[in-house]
Amino acid sequence: MQPWDPSALIKLIAVVGSLCGMLYGARGVFMRLKEKQQGFGPSSLHALAISFFLPVLVIVALVSGLESQALAALLGTVAGYVLSSAKKDE
Repeated sequence: MQPWDPSALIKLIAVVGSLCGMLYGARGVFMRLKEKQQGFGPSSLHALAISFFLPVLVIVALVSGLESQALAALLGTVAGYVLSSAKKDE
């Protein structure tokens, strides 16, 4: 048997941490909705998408060895999504 590579162990810890962060974020969104006694709307969908997309982005970057240009493009997409404001129907 070969001993574990330290970088593989760090990647494993980061992936497990990202998955825990994803679940914690989703739990936080739903707990906040229950606390405010609100239904599921555009703002909660926005928060839920962010809490799922960012950890998935970290996992994909770690596992597949994503190039820095592709990672920058994906992070720019997330930043545009987060900073965008939804227009209300008039």
